[in-house]
Amino acid sequence: MADTGDDASDPFVRLYRTSSDIAYHCDAADVVGLLCLRAARSGGASRIVSSLSIYNELLARRPDLAARLYEPFLLDVRNEDRSGALRYLPIPPCRYAEGRLRTFYHSDYFRSVVRHDDVAPFSAEDQTLLDLYEEIGSSPDLYLDMELAPGDIQWLSNHAVLHARTAYDDHPEPERRRHLLRLWLSL
Repeated sequence: MADTGDDASDPFVRLYRTSSDIAYHCDAADVVGLLCLRAARSGGASRIVSSLSIYNELLARRPDLAARLYEPFLLDVRNEDRSGALRYLPIPPCRYAEGRLRTFYHSDYFRSVVRHDDVAPFSAEDQTLLDLYEEIGSSPDLYLDMELAPGDIQWLSNHAVLHARTAYDDHPEPERRRHLLRLWLSL
């Protein structure tokens, strides 16, 4: 993963190809791994937060919203289905499996789905839920920023940990620019 110069304001650009912030999300695999080959000049922290901690805090603050996390939100596939037949998928952000709370949350893709003509705008309740979920996750008391250095490896469970990335400033020389390798594992 490296900044390829793609425009982060383009709604179809995968943000890992830019140096901009990436909002909290989970990937569609059990585990995500990162290997740092080269770090940026500054920034680019891998921000992680427990989805269970977010859920518990949301439950404490607004128990009336928690049940909505077990109902599907539409997830925009952002033109990744080359046939164009699949434009979005219904995904419940929370579910129980094997007695454990499992999370699949992807802020940007939940929010961008309203660009489709056949998708209704968010209800006030849904908007409040998404905003509060991210507000809680952005609490410095809950998240951890990890500045990955060359050789560092990070392994995360996509079922219990959300990850994001802070914006970064890169080196001008191509051979020194930030470069991470990503691996998705399904167990």
